[in-house]
Amino acid sequence: MRAAFEPAGSPRWLMYVLKKLSLDRKYGLDLDITLLTDKVTGSLQSFELALKAGKADLVDIDWISIARHRAHGTAICAVFPYGQIVGGLVAPKDSSIRSLRDLEGKRIGVVRLLDKNWLIARAACRKSYGFDPQGESTVVEALSKPGLVQLLDGGQIDAAFQFWQLIPPLVATGRYRQVLDVQDLIRELGAKNRIPITAFTVKDAFVRDHPSLIQGFIHAFCDAAEVMKEDDGIWEEIGEKVLGGVEPQVLSALRESWRSRVMTSWSDETVREIHAFFQELVQLVGKEALGIAEIPAETFTMAFAR
Repeated sequence: MRAAFEPAGSPRWLMYVLKKLSLDRKYGLDLDITLLTDKVTGSLQSFELALKAGKADLVDIDWISIARHRAHGTAICAVFPYGQIVGGLVAPKDSSIRSLRDLEGKRIGVVRLLDKNWLIARAACRKSYGFDPQGESTVVEALSKPGLVQLLDGGQIDAAFQFWQLIPPLVATGRYRQVLDVQDLIRELGAKNRIPITAFTVKDAFVRDHPSLIQGFIHAFCDAAEVMKEDDGIWEEIGEKVLGGVEPQVLSALRESWRSRVMTSWSDETVREIHAFFQELVQLVGKEALGIAEIPAETFTMAFAR
């Protein structure tokens, strides 16, 4: 099985543990991992292009994007959750921005307008404060996560919706603070239980042709995730060998944040809650912003649920 992930993404940490413990071999597969450049081409991120072009068999992607691909004719589906993998709003330490309410009239950086963090934030802002920052703020697309940091450092934006794993290093510089976590906005939008936002994703044909490989990957993922939930020592190794050495407080923040987000099970009820959450997004930001009016049938498969 060929998997593709971003170098700065947290799945890379998981894959390090999975391969270190030979969990892929334990469950009957040889996982070949490729790290792709963090870049948006057109409206697609690099790992989306790799899956679509057949250069990867498995990626992790948010289900809004999965549904969008499916609606536009690319038959991919979510086979298992990764977790509530969302980012947060970061602002300079001395900024007056303290909540979504303060975004009106500000320059806001996003990776892209279709980013799940921005769509959820827009919905929450409309629900709680009655305005859409897409129209009431200046929104700047960076088209990459490093590009977003550069915009912040250069003072070209007042705040940014950054991906979660890049926030602790920013805060550790002393120049920035986290204003909010998008996880909290999901609850404010009515999600009663934890719902995954990103999921491991393959083409429909791969589900049909290689179900045993998918099942093996899911077992290996869950085992690796359990190790990372329980073993602080493995995080020391991740910090040194994967992250190239990070300050202890940054590593601790990454560890605890990751543990609050990862999910190793789901059910039909989980999918029903995802659909209900999506309908809330449609009502608040509209189908044009989301790129779809509904989640197509078979966007999620429960064949590998546990």
